[in-house]
Amino acid sequence: MPKLFKLLIILLIPVNIYSQDIIFFKNVAFCKPFISDMRSPLIKLEIGYLNKISPYYYNENVNCRPFIESHLGYDLNIFSISKGKSKFALSFPGGASTLTDMFEKKTAPVINTDYWFGSQIKYIVYPFNNTNLQIKNISLKLQPVFHESTHLGDEFVIHGYYNIPEFKRINISYEAWSLSFTLNDPDTIKGNLLSFNAGIQNLWTIKDGFYFADSLEVKGANIENSQKTFEYHFLINYKRTQGFLCSENRNNIISLQVQNRIRFNYENPAQEKRVWSINAYFGWIFKISDLPFNNIGFFIRYYYGLNPHGQFRNSNNFSFSGIGIALM
Repeated sequence: MPKLFKLLIILLIPVNIYSQDIIFFKNVAFCKPFISDMRSPLIKLEIGYLNKISPYYYNENVNCRPFIESHLGYDLNIFSISKGKSKFALSFPGGASTLTDMFEKKTAPVINTDYWFGSQIKYIVYPFNNTNLQIKNISLKLQPVFHESTHLGDEFVIHGYYNIPEFKRINISYEAWSLSFTLNDPDTIKGNLLSFNAGIQNLWTIKDGFYFADSLEVKGANIENSQKTFEYHFLINYKRTQGFLCSENRNNIISLQVQNRIRFNYENPAQEKRVWSINAYFGWIFKISDLPFNNIGFFIRYYYGLNPHGQFRNSNNFSFSGIGIALM
């Protein structure tokens, strides 16, 4: 695998690195995350209803009150190069996603927080001279390595450990790589645009799996390493700047990501299953500039499939419906 990454990096840099077009520490407009990306450096605050959390959760009636899901992210761009019809950039993205039972009356506990950070290589090329073609550009995004770890909220863990005999705290922690490509990256393109994105992901340490367990935290239960590790996704994003209720500064966005991920089975990894999940957004972005984190979006969101929060990835048929605001 390292040889493959070396080859990709060589292919992704068809520009003269000593060019005068090198720019340091400035955000770029290409390879920005789409609003429906499940793991992205976007900043989002969402409120909505979910159907379940975990059999270990001690607060009842979780589907009768709204929950808060917050995403805090960053993408530190180190340098970018543009030459002719191609652009290249190196950055270090990361973020944290937190699920909070904000409207629970006693303590409003934090349920789970997921953290991730890594390195990222971005590349875009405009290979065609004919601007009337449906395919405007092709972009590639490589994360040579990123780390993700998850943590249950303290109140959740303390209550579970002392009051639930079968309670387990699983430490989701792994290093992985990912590669994705996009047809019609929005970049600075004006007008209505339909984009398609597809990506793959796998672990660097496949034999160690996604998680590990401390015998004390699982009360002596036998927790085996996960066996399946390869995951992939598809994403369609439609940006409308012309037509009903939209303009160049008020973009209507319809975005859908479909993921195929691993449903964990801590007791018997041999029975791990692949699960499809959907993450859909509809709303508007009010544009201030073409650069990332300079625009405000308001959205309706619907998610269904594998529970994406920390160790709860052993649960399927999870849903979340709500509204949110995003800094994009």
